Amino acid sequence: MWWVVAVAVGMRTYLDTVVLTYFVCCGIARLARFNATVALQPKDASGKVHYFEGTPIPTSLTIVAILAYFVTQGRYLQTLPGQSIELAPSWDLHPLVLTYAVNGTLMVSKTLRIPKP
Repeated sequence: MWWVVAVAVGMRTYLDTVVLTYFVCCGIARLARFNATVALQPKDASGKVHYFEGTPIPTSLTIVAILAYFVTQGRYLQTLPGQSIELAPSWDLHPLVLTYAVNGTLMVSKTLRIPKP
């Protein structure tokens, strides 16, 4: 769902699609790892785990909020902040799509531990 928002606001180049596919794969990997390791994580006396390993998937909503703000300001499609940069002939990338790459990487991080509320 989150990647659909990126495509809707104008992140449609080949490299954008590669980064968005990476993001989706990170989300799938995070859910799979959580399901496979939830029983093995250290718990307190009440049986609760005190931290998330990697960022929780709902933190991706911050990207949606940022893109929603840009849409309300009329900053989408050809006016998307950062526009599109050409890395090589016919290899364009919207710099804003890199927020998806960073967020996906943080989701699957084994060393990042976020305390649970």
